[in-house]
Amino acid sequence: MASANKQQKRAARAKTKAKQNRTKRAEAPVELDPNDDRIDFESVDLTELFKKMIDAEKISQQALCTAFLEDPLLELVFEQEGEEGAMDFILAALIEYRQWSQETDEAGALAWIESPAFQADYVAASDAIAAQTQQKN
Repeated sequence: MASANKQQKRAARAKTKAKQNRTKRAEAPVELDPNDDRIDFESVDLTELFKKMIDAEKISQQALCTAFLEDPLLELVFEQEGEEGAMDFILAALIEYRQWSQETDEAGALAWIESPAFQADYVAASDAIAAQTQQKN
């Protein structure tokens, strides 16, 4: 697990990115280059993912984390943006999810993500997915 300082920096970047994403969604749509096959993750609609996550959250917080981590979008983000870009996206998406599902502010969403219970469930879900992937290979 990353140090507290690194987590704070990531959280700050994610908070900034989430705010930028909300601002961009409020603006007129941007014309993308038709020859660019990369996905513009800042304009991706996460509603379907959030619906899966809220259904999974009814089971448990770990199930929510599993639903989030198993979404194919995360693999695309990692491939296109690398590890640091993926971490920024993950934090921004989780903040946005919490705001969407609980109608909380960014500070409340960030507190939820940084809580020991969420951290433990997230790591457990990640470890379970890694173990499943390893068994398949």
